[in-house]
Amino acid sequence: MDRCAKDAALPAFGDSAEGHRIRRLRFLSGKVAAVEEIWLDGGYTPTIAPGDLSESLYLYYREKLGLWIARAEDRVGQGPCPAWVPAAFPYRSGAPLPLITRVGWGQDGRRAEASWTWYDPEIARYVARLK
Repeated sequence: MDRCAKDAALPAFGDSAEGHRIRRLRFLSGKVAAVEEIWLDGGYTPTIAPGDLSESLYLYYREKLGLWIARAEDRVGQGPCPAWVPAAFPYRSGAPLPLITRVGWGQDGRRAEASWTWYDPEIARYVARLK
């Protein structure tokens, strides 16, 4: 993870020109399932120590930053696997994969974060539930 200028390809979110970029490999039932790139607007905190984070970023946001994601919008499509993909992920850079683009809104109604998730369609499925 690092703090850097926001990627221009992301949906608009937050007021800061910078964001905290968090890249991670995700598992389902012990199997490698996805790679994620999550961006939190830089205005919420000047730094994030990697040791502060757990699998639940939303728990960290709420407990350490006083931010909770009140709603999110996911758009599902297809996109090339990113150049930074770790060796443990079964697809290489450029491979076409299902891609989820998410925008998360904080409790104040402002866009707080944006993310991309590329997932292995042999392991994971996208499920949306409306309540």
